[in-house]
Amino acid sequence: MLSTARRRTGHGSGFGSLVAAIALTTFLAAPIGAATYSVAGFSDYAVVTGLVAPTDFAFLPDGRMLILEKAGRVLIAAPGGGAPAVALDMTASVDDGFEKGLLGVCLHPSFASTGWIYLYYTANGPKNRISRFTLVGNTISPASELIPIVLDNIEATNGNHNGGTILIGPDGKLWAAPGDSGTGGAKAQDLSATSSSRFNGKVLRMELDGSPAAGNPFLGDATKEPRIWEYGHRNPFRFSFRPSNGSLYIGDVGQSTREELDVGVAGGNFGWPYMEGTIVQPGGPGPCPMTTTCIPPVFDYARTVGTTIIGGAFVTGNAYPASLKGRYVFGDNGSSWIKYLEFDSNDALVGGLHDLATAAEGPVAFHQGPDGYLYYVAINTGRIYRIVYGTLLTTVDPCRVLDTRLPAGQGGPALAAGTDRVLVIGGRCGIPPGARAVAANLTATLATVAGNLIVFPQGGPPPTTSVLNFRAGQTRANNAVLTLGPGGDVVVRCSMPAGEVHLILDVSGYFQ
Repeated sequence: MLSTARRRTGHGSGFGSLVAAIALTTFLAAPIGAATYSVAGFSDYAVVTGLVAPTDFAFLPDGRMLILEKAGRVLIAAPGGGAPAVALDMTASVDDGFEKGLLGVCLHPSFASTGWIYLYYTANGPKNRISRFTLVGNTISPASELIPIVLDNIEATNGNHNGGTILIGPDGKLWAAPGDSGTGGAKAQDLSATSSSRFNGKVLRMELDGSPAAGNPFLGDATKEPRIWEYGHRNPFRFSFRPSNGSLYIGDVGQSTREELDVGVAGGNFGWPYMEGTIVQPGGPGPCPMTTTCIPPVFDYARTVGTTIIGGAFVTGNAYPASLKGRYVFGDNGSSWIKYLEFDSNDALVGGLHDLATAAEGPVAFHQGPDGYLYYVAINTGRIYRIVYGTLLTTVDPCRVLDTRLPAGQGGPALAAGTDRVLVIGGRCGIPPGARAVAANLTATLATVAGNLIVFPQGGPPPTTSVLNFRAGQTRANNAVLTLGPGGDVVVRCSMPAGEVHLILDVSGYFQ
């Protein structure tokens, strides 16, 4: 499935190829940029480097990042990135030849209390497998693997077209999408409950233990595999759910003519190997059978545009300008570009394909982070990048947003130890309601004991770094760029063992 250098063609082809407050200079420029962006104001920078064939990642509730390497290592990086540590080394159990390997990760819904995670990998045999492990601190013990395995014996005969994404859907179910295992596509149409290829070329919907999920379209048909949600896919390597309506968006890698993006339909047949995108597959078995109707993709493109679609994510929140909000951002591994599409509320395409970046070093996974920014894996260089946006600062006359020395209701009282205060900035002091971030000066004074202040967007996770540190009786100030939440607000967290501190916050400009 994955290669860092080239992409083969033909029937056996695979696919080859928090910080809430940061310094102004970091907001506008960053080290180790990757892609060349065609839209003004966008750039990216590497938050994790030195990886060996990374395939996927997931954010933990505290902002840490779980990272997969194809050979079978799970790494863990601190919030904001940096050098990761090895949480699990299962290389002895993973077959990473050709397109096989450790391919997908997601968190169990009860992760906060159990530490459970799911991994999708190619076990020796070979066979693709979904299994559950337990994370404790920064370590995953191999012995924590759930036995019996959540789902086993997903055929991996040819070593390619393995799929790899696993996600918890908005319905709370476990979703996966194995590929057709690179044997010409017939397996994608095989729904038999007893067939060895019943999982291949399908989207699967399961209960959290791997059993068939309630409400599945073939659940009442004893002749068909009950975990199947839809079928007729070639290699649906990356998929995601649209936050606004829960629709399933699947990037299905093509063979020789088209790359396609599908919107999931319960019980639907998406046509492979009869169809490739919107055309009859050259050299295939012919048009769709009379007994079924093949569902066309919501969007497809020719291989002159790109060669290996990588399903992406919908942009939500306030980190990017209005032109990107609600858009679907995705990539192409073989052509190393990043582009975006617009869809209406009924998942119909609006307009055409929009350029965002080129030279993206072989993207293989996209996720939106808890800070609202998009992140992607560049397998060719072993890096994970954050996509940022920073237009020039629009200045306003310096204006005081908060002074807790004033009476209660006018800014006071002081910030008490261990408390949060929500502060609305958008719509005040000349800052427009839609601003994404503000240039601010924060001053702490009259502290009764030493402590620090952490500032982060309302609704986002708190970072592990403070924006301002102080000692008892000391007056300290610091300049920062504060990212705003969707409501134009931030949370100020007072981290002190006891006592209180006064805060003065002035703004001098904003970013949109």
